[in-house]
Amino acid sequence: MLLYHGTGLSEVPRVPEWLATDPEHSYIFCLGKKDTGCWQFTFVATRPLKVLYFDGSSAAKVRDGALDSQDVLLWGKPIPERTFNERERIDGLCEWGREFGIDGFARMQMDFEIMLCDFSDGLEIVSKLNLPPAREKVAGESPSSQLTTTVLESGSWYDHYPGDPRIELDLSRLVSFYDTSLVPSLVPVRQHRQRYEHRLEGIGAADARAVREALELALSRTGSGSGIKWKSLFRIVSLRYADRLELIRYLLNPTEPEAGQPRSLVETAKLVQQQLRISLTPYIINGAAPPMVEGDRGARNHSWTAPVFKYCATTHTNSFIASPSKLTPSEQLILTAIRDTNKEICRVIVKMWAEGVYEGLDPILRQPSSSDSESEPSPEALGSLMNRWRVEIDRLFNWLDWSIWIKCRPACDPHCVSAFQEMCYLPTWPVDMPPPQVAESLSRPETAFKGEQDWLIPQPRCIRRVAPYMVID
Repeated sequence: MLLYHGTGLSEVPRVPEWLATDPEHSYIFCLGKKDTGCWQFTFVATRPLKVLYFDGSSAAKVRDGALDSQDVLLWGKPIPERTFNERERIDGLCEWGREFGIDGFARMQMDFEIMLCDFSDGLEIVSKLNLPPAREKVAGESPSSQLTTTVLESGSWYDHYPGDPRIELDLSRLVSFYDTSLVPSLVPVRQHRQRYEHRLEGIGAADARAVREALELALSRTGSGSGIKWKSLFRIVSLRYADRLELIRYLLNPTEPEAGQPRSLVETAKLVQQQLRISLTPYIINGAAPPMVEGDRGARNHSWTAPVFKYCATTHTNSFIASPSKLTPSEQLILTAIRDTNKEICRVIVKMWAEGVYEGLDPILRQPSSSDSESEPSPEALGSLMNRWRVEIDRLFNWLDWSIWIKCRPACDPHCVSAFQEMCYLPTWPVDMPPPQVAESLSRPETAFKGEQDWLIPQPRCIRRVAPYMVID
């Protein structure tokens, strides 16, 4: 694995310092005078480095939560006043991690970085190049320069699964602030808040100590857990449902006109019902049907769907639940997360499918004749059903909040002869972000700045990969 360090100094750091995983990222720190240039070091890891990964945009120097987990680990609570105390942060983390053999800490902003504790242990120099200094300003700027755009481009290589393949996560040692048994004090704090509003402010002192103790226990444990490939299981569940749920949501909320004649309400409802059945086909056992399909539509007993829900919700996790003793506490948490996620997806789509069956929309459980006055639901009943479906699917999307759905809509450069001139990026610190003095006043409406909402709730947007570099509005 190659790592990069851009600097104005010609010597290898003798204190904890930062490394980039891509040279484009390290070059923005390659500062110096025009006549003497700067220095770009390339290192190779001589052994696997043991690093602790802070999830999220954990290298962003902002006061809205990106640094919370590091603050809690070091100081027991978030301290916004120390947002830019990076030297204190890296020294403190390295001092704490020494007992557990931690080589460094992995974080992300535009691209991944490693906060390395000791450059003399586990690294060798590959090259030391004297380069022209990077002179472009990045912090607070829009992606309107070659230097900034290339850093964003290198970071975008790892946007999708499997992420950065050079960083191998050991999920058997995962510790999460979403573990409600470990951090109960945050449960009431998060109530009625969107995911992007979740912070660690308000964490109890006892919970902060419990997290640190759980992390230290995980780092001290030997062995590699159960051997279950959790990343693959995550991927299978998300692949199974992400595109299908997105298609169902699109059918319920079309954003583009269809070619030819527009579909009627009943045609749209039948297409949605068909997609619901497709998602559930492996679990709809023979005989699963309402007691009186041709009877009164007012009878809405859903007990007949219980076997369908059971197999849908448990097929991926039952074999692991049967032998919990083989799992580490971290793996038990992961299993619970996958199980609960799968259950909620199946609860929603089974409920929607059953409602469609009762309205006579299912192509197999009900095939009414054209002469049957009950063959089509009334416009009122159909409109009510479609509204309920929209509410259910929107709630599910908001609850899941999967990153796979974060994309530019419409896709970048759809009408250009060359579809390679633009890329989709999610605004991230420090690019297109407010300067520190503005960021500190975001909570005060009288000092709000233009684009503040885009910064608080970043939305993907298209930017040009070739000159002129700019955001495509």
